[in-house]
Amino acid sequence: MESISSLIKKLSWGTPEEEKEDAIKKLQYIEEENLHLLLQPISKDYWDGAAETVVRLGYPRVKSVLTGLLEWLQDTNWPGAGQISVFLREVGDPLIPYVKKVLNHHSDDQEWVYNIFEELINHWNTKQVLQIQEELIKISQEKASDLTALRILLTHNVYSKQGVCEIIQRKKDALVFELKELHDTHPEIDCEALNKGFSETIFKQPNLSKEYHEDNMNRFIICNAISNLENNLSEIEIFTAKCLT
Repeated sequence: MESISSLIKKLSWGTPEEEKEDAIKKLQYIEEENLHLLLQPISKDYWDGAAETVVRLGYPRVKSVLTGLLEWLQDTNWPGAGQISVFLREVGDPLIPYVKKVLNHHSDDQEWVYNIFEELINHWNTKQVLQIQEELIKISQEKASDLTALRILLTHNVYSKQGVCEIIQRKKDALVFELKELHDTHPEIDCEALNKGFSETIFKQPNLSKEYHEDNMNRFIICNAISNLENNLSEIEIFTAKCLT
């Protein structure tokens, strides 16, 4: 049989379909120690074909690379991510320990955790969700801006509506306090005027825009923090309207 590397090179978008199909069929005989070579190989134009190969191999053939397959969901815009998401949903219970590991050790990677919530956990049944309830509770209590864990806990009756309302109120109080503190500490900063000045500089004197940004770096940092807090409060209001009324 052709070498693994030469077969993977035929998974590109530019490969004729018949030739790519032949490569995928031959890769069904790949040895377990070489499975890692199918994890987002070479460059992005090979990833769709690699994902198709993984899906056809199926579970439990790909058990040894489940961690790497979860990493494919770090960005759902990546080629092959959609196929891998659907495949991992079908794996079911055997995937749970790997998801727990991500939630325990990578909870600060907000995009990755959000994608795992949306692509996987949202499709789980209550029995499966209960196996990660400790991780969900921890995230719901510690992450002020991430409400997805709370919604899942509410949906599967781990938390009561009253319990969720109390948590939401604490989050809201904390955000309001931080926002007030920023405004009180930096009353001289007008974020609207700052951003307007930057836009006008880009439009009228684009060669000075970098200098404008550098001169006002600290103000931009404060304004970004204010904006993030305001966005988090807005997300809480939307969550409350959708889930708690």
